Amino acid sequence: MKKVISFIFILITLVSCQQIQRDLTRNAVLEMNGNFLYLDEIESVIPANLSIADSAEYAESYKKQWIIGNLMYEKAKENIGKSKEIDKLTEIYKRELIINKYQQQLILEKLKQIPEDSLSALYEKRKDHFLLNAPLIKGIFIQVHNSAQGQDSLSNLLKEINDESLESIMRYCTANALKYEFFIDNWTPYSKIIDNLPNKIESTDPILSRGTIVQQTEEYSYYLKVTGICKAGEPSPYELIKNELYNILLNKEKIQFITDFRQELYNEAIENGIIHFYENEE
Repeated sequence: MKKVISFIFILITLVSCQQIQRDLTRNAVLEMNGNFLYLDEIESVIPANLSIADSAEYAESYKKQWIIGNLMYEKAKENIGKSKEIDKLTEIYKRELIINKYQQQLILEKLKQIPEDSLSALYEKRKDHFLLNAPLIKGIFIQVHNSAQGQDSLSNLLKEINDESLESIMRYCTANALKYEFFIDNWTPYSKIIDNLPNKIESTDPILSRGTIVQQTEEYSYYLKVTGICKAGEPSPYELIKNELYNILLNKEKIQFITDFRQELYNEAIENGIIHFYENEE
């Protein structure tokens, strides 16, 4: 059944490009047996990221498939003719399209935003289902030349991060740093940050929770201020899976809403007497 419906959908899609008469307001690309394919139809399906050459190749392929689709449709009509089964399947598919369209419209109109407390409650309930495969980190990384001035002041500023100290650190980095990265508000893969240090540190090392980490080579000084860390195997931070949690709850709300709406329609139909069950007759 699904395969037949899919076949009908392909035919409908390909034949939908047909026109009984040419639309003179549009740029026709080709015509076959009175059916026209227009340039805007081809342009609407070409992916935006293709090169000029690839776009041209895609367009040629689309035109060929359009021709083949129409030829297949005409050949099928000649050999199958009218079929009550296809007419029935087409009507079923049309009904499902209309119902799904209406359901989506109802969902957009009736469903409210998921409240924050519902998301946080779901996180607490299911956070053990969202464990990290690799550690994450928040903080600041700075690399300066050993000759850079004001490194003592930089160390003091990194001790306590607030709006004032953060602004001063940014100014220092702009003036002196060879490389710097601020990821205080964004969980970042631990490996991406730790690879900047000359001496690697395991994500489980207690030193990460003891303030600013400073490493030096003959030429450079490296500063890593850790403001947060999540180890592999721990629950993923709430803000990283908030959208996923939102979709889980939204889908649940959608299912419940449509289920309730269908049941309400059914109950109203029964109450209004518009349904007659013949099997109940004696």
